[in-house]
Amino acid sequence: MIAEQLINYMVPPLKPNDDIARAKQWMDEFRVKELPVVNGSQLLGFVSEELLYDEEIMHPEVGAYPLMGQTCIVPSNSHYYDILKVQNEHRMDMVAVIKDQQFKGVVLISDILREFAKTAIVNAEGAIVTLQTSLNDYSLSEISRVVEMNGSTILGANIKPDLDDPALIEIVLRINHQDVNQIATGLSKSGYKVTSSFNTEDNSFDEKDRYGMLMKFLDP
Repeated sequence: MIAEQLINYMVPPLKPNDDIARAKQWMDEFRVKELPVVNGSQLLGFVSEELLYDEEIMHPEVGAYPLMGQTCIVPSNSHYYDILKVQNEHRMDMVAVIKDQQFKGVVLISDILREFAKTAIVNAEGAIVTLQTSLNDYSLSEISRVVEMNGSTILGANIKPDLDDPALIEIVLRINHQDVNQIATGLSKSGYKVTSSFNTEDNSFDEKDRYGMLMKFLDP
């Protein structure tokens, strides 16, 4: 899905002359920590809950507060992976959608996660496996070969730099089988270090665990 299809029209933008009581009420009502502030169709930025409740900064209107997140925006045709990347850079709960230089609304990160949770990557039975290797040794075709030799399929894959060693990368695989012991053994023999694996159907995982695994897979 793209940004325009994910806009949450229930979350209203504030105007610079809106009073603080309205801003606080809407934040409580929609359970968000920031709200967009617009002048006509132009995004001015976001006002944060933290600022509104700061007793050392007391202003009657929203426009008097320092705004943030002026670059927390995406074009209306952006894929949700791009939305997550922008959100990760700004550490905000929402991202503004812009079309023809005009504000169209916001996408809530919680809405993206709900949509992603409907996909086969999340709903299919299986496991998440994380690998470590050097960028020069990485071969998705080789990884796929090992997985398929053991009767499984890769539903999704994500690659990101290793935070501890820039010469290494971390590969996160979503596999359609729960038992990945033989796959892990095969990948180890092919030179990949298996750093962790999670059975997504394990009843010992609560919703917090599942959210953490999903974010690990999606982490830009």
